[in-house]
Amino acid sequence: MNISFAQGTTEAKPLDAILHQILTFIYFLAHQIGLWIIKAVQSLFPRSIFPDSIIDPLGFLIILTLFMFLVGIAKKIAWIIVCVGWILLFIRILIIIFKLG
Repeated sequence: MNISFAQGTTEAKPLDAILHQILTFIYFLAHQIGLWIIKAVQSLFPRSIFPDSIIDPLGFLIILTLFMFLVGIAKKIAWIIVCVGWILLFIRILIIIFKLG
C-alpha cells in the first residue's frame, strides 16, 4: 500500500521539506519559550534590559534541558522494567526448581 494513499494525500512530501517543517517548529517553540522567560524575568526586574540575541539560545537551552530530563526519566523507567523482569524470571526459576507450581 502506498503511504501517501494511506494518509489521504496524492503527493508525498520530500524528506527535506518534512525536516524543514520540524526544525521550523522547534525554532518557533524555542523562540516563544525564550521570549516568555525573558518577559517573566523583566517583570520581576523591570530595570534590567536583555538583548534580543539571548532569546533563542535561552529557548533552545530550555528545550534541550527538558529533553535531557525526559530521557533521564525514560532511562530510569527502563531500568525499573528490566529489574522487575529479572526478579520475575528469578521467581519463576525458583518455582520450577522447588516444584511449587
